[in-house]
Amino acid sequence: MMSVNGKRRNFLLRLLTILSSGFGAFSLAFVALMVFASNTTGAPGSVIIGSGIAALSALAGIGFAFAYFAETPGQTGDEEVSPVVDPITSLLSRCGLENELAHVLDGQDENDTRWMLVSIEIDAFRDINDTHGQETGDRVLRIVANRLKRLVGNLGPVARIAGSEFAFAIAFGNDDREIAAVMSAVINEVGKPIKADRKTITVFCTAGLVELKRDNLSIDKMLRRTNLARATARASGLGNWAIYHPEMTRSASYRKWIEAELVRAVNGDEFDLVYQPQVNSLTGETVGYEALLRWTHPKKGVIPPSEFIPVAEKYGLISQIGSWVMQRACEDARALPPGVTVAINVSPIQLKCDRFVNELAKMFEQTGTRPEQIEIEITENVLIDDHDAVRRQFRSIRSLGCSIAIDDFGTGYSNLGSLADLPFTKLKLDRSLVARLGTRENGGAVVSTIVNLARALDVDILAEGVENEDQVVLLRAAGCRLMQGYYFGKPVAFGKPGDDESRAAPLQKLSA
Repeated sequence: MMSVNGKRRNFLLRLLTILSSGFGAFSLAFVALMVFASNTTGAPGSVIIGSGIAALSALAGIGFAFAYFAETPGQTGDEEVSPVVDPITSLLSRCGLENELAHVLDGQDENDTRWMLVSIEIDAFRDINDTHGQETGDRVLRIVANRLKRLVGNLGPVARIAGSEFAFAIAFGNDDREIAAVMSAVINEVGKPIKADRKTITVFCTAGLVELKRDNLSIDKMLRRTNLARATARASGLGNWAIYHPEMTRSASYRKWIEAELVRAVNGDEFDLVYQPQVNSLTGETVGYEALLRWTHPKKGVIPPSEFIPVAEKYGLISQIGSWVMQRACEDARALPPGVTVAINVSPIQLKCDRFVNELAKMFEQTGTRPEQIEIEITENVLIDDHDAVRRQFRSIRSLGCSIAIDDFGTGYSNLGSLADLPFTKLKLDRSLVARLGTRENGGAVVSTIVNLARALDVDILAEGVENEDQVVLLRAAGCRLMQGYYFGKPVAFGKPGDDESRAAPLQKLSA
């Protein structure tokens, strides 16, 4: 690529070429007139001087023209050279990493070690930049770079390859436990809170690994594979890592298909809502329903939300899908008796939108739904974002008259101290904690702790994923009375018979 200086020099050459060529032509014309005049006046000296000027001007024009048209980008001397050092963090750049990997693999001993390329990315780094400014964002990058260099810098090359993405190469033996130990240490160290501008910034990261092969060194190909591994790790939650497997490439192709089909499905009639009852286990009374989105593809059949919701969030389709869900749920809620609510899952992306509350209020007006019939469910992970912004949005939602539930509680990274000033009304105990009841020694203690937390915050608590009577008994013993799960009823469309009526007998028996 030619530099700015090279472009400026080309412009000057063009200008000089035009001027000198024009002046040469003018001089030649002038000499011709002088020759004509000399034939009549006899002034040979003027002819000689004019001829010299004309010849020099013509030669200059030819020289400049040759220099301009013969010049090639390789001859300018002003080529931009890709730096091998990242200017922000002083780590290697992507180009520098590629050079180092070539040297590393040249000396690789395949019998004793296997080299892994690791890419690690700071999750939601754009939010850090937007909230705290680019200067603070750069400082976070430098701190993370120093942490990585301190941990693995003496084991192999470390680089910042793009944005908030870092990479390093490291040699392992044949024991996978060594990889797990190193990656756990890296994730924990990079994920430590960072203090900047009198604020504490929470940092989460996700990593992907791929084994380097001496005979197949392509930095682009290897990094694409680490990206696939990182996407797989992120699907399991923040702060995870995964090693690339060929199946991940097939999964990536499937996600591309999902993306293309979602665009069509959003504009078609392939989405529907089903509702799972939420029950008071003491009385057997249904106190609410959770609206669950279903996508029935004309050829593939039912596609689980766990497969298409992440794709919709990544490619900007979630707001349109979320608006449809809210509209449909509000319409269905009108048929419910007073005191029975419909819980609507809201993506963190929707919640961050400034128009969300106004859109919700407009739907209440259009559908005639009472706001107190709607409960907004938000996953616990949203609490790691800008706390002040989340609190303002929560207050705006509550001002409409809606209730708010924190979903999947007990699996995320929320700061318990920050919960006290958030105006939510319910905690939903994650199904993974319910599944541990009776199977692990501390399962009941964890549930009891969260129940006591809900009491201290003066909010309701509801257990998800309840599947058998033993879990009902243990949850009630822990102080949790609101429950949801297949034990009480499968998700069904309104107007279709569900399983909740068949559970009335055991519920009455338990409450006796």
